[in-house]
Amino acid sequence: MITAFNHTSFTVTDMDRSVRFWTETLGFKAASVSPRSGEWQAAVTGVAGAELLIAHLHGYGAHIEFIQYMAGAAPPQRIDPNMTCASHVCFEVSDIEKIWARLIAAGASPQGEITAVVDGPMQGVRAAYLRDPGGIIIEIVELPPKAT
Repeated sequence: MITAFNHTSFTVTDMDRSVRFWTETLGFKAASVSPRSGEWQAAVTGVAGAELLIAHLHGYGAHIEFIQYMAGAAPPQRIDPNMTCASHVCFEVSDIEKIWARLIAAGASPQGEITAVVDGPMQGVRAAYLRDPGGIIIEIVELPPKAT
């Protein structure tokens, strides 16, 4: 029986850069950054010789884990949103242009562009995809004001 959702994890190539971006730019708090090695790491991950650096970040009700393979890493590949097993995180924002500019200035890169939904059930929503400096896809969404 599943009892709770614990965290989402992303493999990164530069732990310092990833933690810095997610804490300084996105406002997460780093709970820990620590090395992990030994037979247990290889057994759990299924990666022979795995030696890991693991960070746990918390913010906005989410727990995000970053893993950097110090040994056993595969060459990095660009994962695009239309690829099977691609993932992204989504943040609701109140000023999409301001947040977009802040993320770009901090080292993010555009994946798409700010776009408004003009009809249908999502009408009035504005959204965009970016990539953090390590390539993680981030969606930012500005919801329309609620009618009162």
